[in-house]
Amino acid sequence: MTFAEPSRLALLALPAAAVLLAIYRHRWRRAQQRRLASPGVWVRLLGGVPATGLARLLSWCGAAALIALALARPQWGEQPHEESVRTRDLVVALDVSASMRCEDVRPSRLTRSIETIQRLLPQLEGNRLAVVVFAGDAYPLVPLTTDLSAVGVFLEGVEAGMVALPGSNIERAVNASLELMPEEGEGRVLMLFTDGENLQGDVKTATTTLSEAGVGLVGVVAGTERGGPIPETGPDGGVHYKRDAGGQPVVTRAHPEVVASIADEVGGEVVNLSDTDVVHEVAAAIDQVRTREVTETRTVHRIERFPVFLAAAAALLFLGFALSPWRRLAAAAFILALTMPVAAFAQSAAPAAGAPRVQAPPVAGDAAQAPLPTASWWQRLIPGGVRRLARSGIAHWSVGDLEGATDAFAGAADLDPEAPDRLYDLGTSLATSGRFETAQPLLQKAAEGGARDAAFNSGTSALEQAQVEAALEWLKRAMLANPDDVGAKHNYELALKMLEEQQNQQQQDQQQEQEQDQEDEENQQEQDQQNQEQQPTPTPSPGQEGAAPAPTPTPNPNQPLFAALDRAEADARDAMRSPTPQAGKVEKDW
Repeated sequence: MTFAEPSRLALLALPAAAVLLAIYRHRWRRAQQRRLASPGVWVRLLGGVPATGLARLLSWCGAAALIALALARPQWGEQPHEESVRTRDLVVALDVSASMRCEDVRPSRLTRSIETIQRLLPQLEGNRLAVVVFAGDAYPLVPLTTDLSAVGVFLEGVEAGMVALPGSNIERAVNASLELMPEEGEGRVLMLFTDGENLQGDVKTATTTLSEAGVGLVGVVAGTERGGPIPETGPDGGVHYKRDAGGQPVVTRAHPEVVASIADEVGGEVVNLSDTDVVHEVAAAIDQVRTREVTETRTVHRIERFPVFLAAAAALLFLGFALSPWRRLAAAAFILALTMPVAAFAQSAAPAAGAPRVQAPPVAGDAAQAPLPTASWWQRLIPGGVRRLARSGIAHWSVGDLEGATDAFAGAADLDPEAPDRLYDLGTSLATSGRFETAQPLLQKAAEGGARDAAFNSGTSALEQAQVEAALEWLKRAMLANPDDVGAKHNYELALKMLEEQQNQQQQDQQQEQEQDQEDEENQQEQDQQNQEQQPTPTPSPGQEGAAPAPTPTPNPNQPLFAALDRAEADARDAMRSPTPQAGKVEKDW
């Protein structure tokens, strides 16, 4: 047996001193009783000698000693430090030639193949998966990754004719798939989705390559031997069917014998895409392929045994209270012990000093998400609370309870805010639930503390928030720590592409701003020119300095005629007026 906190064993001195005091008290009370009466008198009067309380005190001292031992965290036994993980490396080679548009398998050969792969993804959790698309040539679409949800997203963009070189070349599909796989290992499987038409390439060479590499094959035949025409979209948007040089419709037929010949040589399985239970048949065929055993050696952890000592201490405490005359108090303590767990779960405690102040980002809508929970007070008092909460979080995580895992990891990080592993657990759980803003600083601190895979998760979280520069920095650290991490390389490429798009967008915005400024300047110049043209030119006065001389009036030759007419009109008007009588000599008649 070992102790994780041996310095706390010094606390045993306190119950040892209490034992000595209890023995001294017992002897002193016995002496007092003998002075009052002999033991025989006590028996006759009271039926016995009064108790000194030594048994009760010794039981309490024993409980205190057991609590001190529990605080020192006794440990014995070891947890298993090795585990075997069964994994596979799967590559899906998907035929995207024009013949995969045929609708002899509804809705089409390619669409049905993509739907089958997407329905198969949940059954492939824990494995690594890659995707290769091929026609006349083959190209990798997704490298090996455990992020199967990302594989499903990439599959949504697959369409017939996306490979520029037409035709169907199974040999190149096999070679491109092997380039994505590790060079060795028993868990390598190629899933070939094709109609079996091999217009280019050598099938025998492809079979030999697979056999020499030791890669298993699961062939999925898309289409029927009866076949059908190949629909094409015309320039007018209508659907037409492909015709040969003679004007006859081209009929494409599946060739399951081609896929079967490859599977027979390498010991693979063949499934027909038109089967009603094709997903389960493909999954069962994959399970028949041998898997790779990966053994990881972990740090040895001794099993904590302090609960045993705490239980024994509780029993001694109850025994001390159960002794007369403390029975009523013991009954009250028992009732209190039953009600304490309810109070403990109902009570919340403030975060410990130094704990990261993590707040959940606001959710979509008016409601805001509550802060992360903290450890309860009783978890702070009992030793081993951090490990207990971490194990609880892992248990919730393994069954898919993301909320319970986050609560447990948050409590563990609250108790030990400087532990990189605790911050890594909490940050990973928050990032998985979509709370990237809260998770990123925790993951960065965990990565700085040396937590494994924290750099990758921190870079991925930054990438989700479009923080490209931070994502590139952390993903670069992840690739330096593990050069074989395909997921880090893939996310790094996505970050580079996002950075390029952002730079292009910035250049476009700057160009648009410059064009807008130039256009505004030209409009302003045109407006100023129009204002200048519309403004009247003032005529200077004769006395103004610099003014032009006043023009000399030109004489009108008809002016005398007009003047004579005016005079004649005036005379005519005077003649029309009544004459005024003239004064003269008046003759009188009286």
